[in-house]
Amino acid sequence: MAKSPTIPEAKIRQAIWMLKKGKTKKAVCDHVGMAYSPKRLDTLIEDFHKRIEREKQLKAKARFKKFSESEKKSMADDYLKGDGLSAIATRNFISPQRVKKFLMELNVPLRSRGKKKAAKVEHVVQDLDIKFKVGQKVFIADTSEYAEVKEVFDEDWIEERRNPIRRRYVEHHAMERAKKIYGEDYEGKEDVHWSIYWEYDDGSQWKEWAIKNRINQVESIIEETGREAYRLYILGDQGHFTELNRHKLFPVMTVGN
Repeated sequence: MAKSPTIPEAKIRQAIWMLKKGKTKKAVCDHVGMAYSPKRLDTLIEDFHKRIEREKQLKAKARFKKFSESEKKSMADDYLKGDGLSAIATRNFISPQRVKKFLMELNVPLRSRGKKKAAKVEHVVQDLDIKFKVGQKVFIADTSEYAEVKEVFDEDWIEERRNPIRRRYVEHHAMERAKKIYGEDYEGKEDVHWSIYWEYDDGSQWKEWAIKNRINQVESIIEETGREAYRLYILGDQGHFTELNRHKLFPVMTVGN
């Protein structure tokens, strides 16, 4: 048997108002989108009143409840997964302001209300000496976005990239034509007539000039900031790659951390 569609709370409130105004139950049933059934309509409204009363009692109880650290961290975990303050507050029968207070106590960056606007992080204290790992989820404060770490550009990365497993010389077709014109001793130009690739044990390869430039860039970042940088994949409907320095990123905690 097919499950009856859920009637939104707003519709139920409208139904109650319509009955108070003397509208017929048939008109009310039509308005909320249900087959004409006075008994079902009465049950719907009765259940709604019971739920509202129950939530009222739970809110009154939660108002003076002392939440445990585990409960607070669970709220923070929900927030960091993308839930809003209001949704978390509703589930726990407390105000959004109280949820916000818990998040600030736990050093959680507060997302902006506007899309891709800067988050509130003045209250956050983090240890910048802690490095993120590949696969770890992080928060970008400048744009209020979450991202996954794909590559870490630190001293270890520099050491690995400076030492390829081999250098491979590749001669292009243009070199053969050039030698016919300029003679067999013609040396050609890099990237036009030939290229040298640095190959690594992870299967990746870089053109020699490109990896040397990249190593210099990473060295400059570490020299200027004193810390590593990261290649990230921005999570969401319009996912894309970007690179950011360590101080631009914040850890995303989970329950128990």
